[in-house]
Amino acid sequence: AVDAVAIVDAFHHLPDQDAALREVARVLAPGGALVIREFDPAHPLGRALVAAEHAIGMASRFRTPSDLAAAFDDVGLDPRIVDRGFGYTVAGVKRGE
Repeated sequence: AVDAVAIVDAFHHLPDQDAALREVARVLAPGGALVIREFDPAHPLGRALVAAEHAIGMASRFRTPSDLAAAFDDVGLDPRIVDRGFGYTVAGVKRGE
């Protein structure tokens, strides 16, 4: 088990994000934390980033802060949206077992 996992500017590149979240939740110790720093595709700069990455052939999949927080909840993490904007942070703490 690990106490913390951080993913910065990379989550949108993972081909199976839900599987990655399940695996992080599996290896986190109770009370352990996951922190993801990402880019909001609903923000004007985020829309431009999505378009640019897709234009060069990247299969990036960006999620809004609310969508990512809901995905945290689905795998047993208590989510908090720490900040919002072009770049945003969602942190989640694994619920006790």
